[in-house]
Parts: sequence; structure tokens; C-alpha cells
Amino acid sequence: MQLLLILEIYMMKVTRSKNISFKGKIIDAHTHVGKWGQALYSQNDLDIFIKSPLDGGDVIEKMIVSNLSCIEPEGILDEMQGNKQLLEIAKNNPKIAPLAVCQPNITNGDTTLIERLFKENPDSFMGLKFHPKSMQLSASDRAYDSYLDFAHKHNLPCLFHSDRTFDVDYGQGNIVKRCEYSRPDQIYELAKRHKDVPVILGHMGGNTGNNTKAAVDIMVESIENNSAKLYADISWVNADTTEKPDIIEAIKRLKNTSKGDKTDRLLFGTDAPIGRFGANGENGLKPREAYQKVVTDVKNAIKNAFSQKEADELIEKIFYKNADNLFFSKS
Repeated sequence: MQLLLILEIYMMKVTRSKNISFKGKIIDAHTHVGKWGQALYSQNDLDIFIKSPLDGGDVIEKMIVSNLSCIEPEGILDEMQGNKQLLEIAKNNPKIAPLAVCQPNITNGDTTLIERLFKENPDSFMGLKFHPKSMQLSASDRAYDSYLDFAHKHNLPCLFHSDRTFDVDYGQGNIVKRCEYSRPDQIYELAKRHKDVPVILGHMGGNTGNNTKAAVDIMVESIENNSAKLYADISWVNADTTEKPDIIEAIKRLKNTSKGDKTDRLLFGTDAPIGRFGANGENGLKPREAYQKVVTDVKNAIKNAFSQKEADELIEKIFYKNADNLFFSKS
């Protein structure tokens, strides 16, 4: 009898981790269209994810989109051209929610074009997007301040590309140096000057290990000291593992701050259609299959790390509620 009970409990755990019925709503907080290197991404590259439910039953409700043609240094479009181009794309798909890309490296902090863009297109943009690494302008530079003042005035979240705090050694002499322009500590210095503006660390500071830990360290510090309003999206974090250890560690730390549960600061994101989410996919997976895999892997990792009630709540928050509250429930 005892053996049967043990087997039943084991089978319940296996069934729960392997046969999860998701069928939830998703907001992807980090996606793109436009030119990046030799690639040119269009609305069609996002449509493959949002035109029909994913295989697990999930539905992409919104994709937060920025135009790479405003970010890519070669043949760059200015703040007016590139962002208006994105608006034209968004008109054809209500699931595309635009971010306005900002270029303080070019404007030296003059927000005239962005102000005009918003005046001519009221209620069209959900927030602002910055890529300090591409601009080669440190995220702590004063040229960003006027943009964050504008964000504060209009209640806009700001998504920053965040990158490595430490060198990464991939072996065989392949060492990727730490980022000079877009580290979480640099973004934090700026965010502290604008403590009421929601600032999102895209990619959670560089994908794995000490680099993601450094980003979460800063997030927790900002919460404990009430010194900034930092969020993070999980695009590319633990991209090549199914266990997602750094995502789980971030959830646990944010769940247990001295200020209470702050897991509302985590957002699901993919960076689609870049990399495995575009063109011919990667590792034998087509883009839609790769997208489905990251959704499934993250949800399974959460299910395996927390009680069923906690996991269900966390999944709903990270995949949908947090982004919905941040981008679409503005007072």
C-alpha cells in the first residue's frame, strides 16, 4: 500500500512537469522589426507567432516592438523616420505595441523630435527604447536625462539593452569582454536620477551566470533602498538550458526582498525575430518551434521550482500581468 502511494505521488509529479496545460495569455516585452546587420525583419516575421495560438494553447496578446532600423548604426533612420515607420506597421496589427527608439548619441539630449513625434501621434507609443551599446554612449551619460524627464512626464516605461558586467570566457581563447556602454550599473546610475521612471534591463544584464546575478543584485539593491524603479526582461537568459537556473534564482530573490514580493519586476521577452526566432531558425527548430520551446522551458522550470499555486501565479505574472500593468494600465 505504501509503495503504491509513493508511485502515485511520483506519477503526479512527472505528469505535472511533462503534461502542463498552459493556454494562457502572453505579452512579449522585447521584440523587433527593421534592419539589423544583413537581416531585414518585417511584420511577417512576427505574424508567425501572433496569428494563431502556440502549440501549447498560449495566445500572444501583444508584442512590445521597437524598430531596429533606428538602432542599427549602418543606414540608421532618425527618431522621426524610424518610429513613424513602425507606426505604419502597427496600424496593420493591433497586437503590435510600439516603443519609440531614442538616439541621444545623435541629438545630444535634445528631445525635440521625440516630443514632436508624440504630439503628432498621441497615445501611439507604449514607452521608449534605448540601446547604449549600439549608440556607443554610456547609459549613465547626461544626454539620456532629458529623455527620462520626458518619460516621467508622459508616464512611459523605458527599455534599455543591458549587457555584460564581466568578461565571459567561452573557451579556446574566445573571451567576450565586458560591455563598455550598457552594463546594469551604468543604467542604474541613470535610473537613480529618475527614480520614478520604470527602467527595464533588457536581457537581464547578459544572459547567464555572474552577469545576470549582477543585474539582479542591482535590482534588489534598488528595491531595498527605494533608489530606482528597475525591471528586467528574460530575453536570452539561459537560452540554451531547459532548467533556467538564473531565471529561477532571480524569481526567488525578488520574491523574498525586505520590501516583500517584487516578482512584478520580471517580464517575459524573447528578442524575436532575432537569432533562432527568425529566418531559418536554429538547432533544427523553425522560428515558431524555437519560440514555443522557450515558453515551455521557462514555464516548466517555474513549475518544477515552486508549489503549484505559486507557479501558476508566477507564470501569469511573468508572462502577462506584469507587462500588462506596466505598459497598458497607466493611470
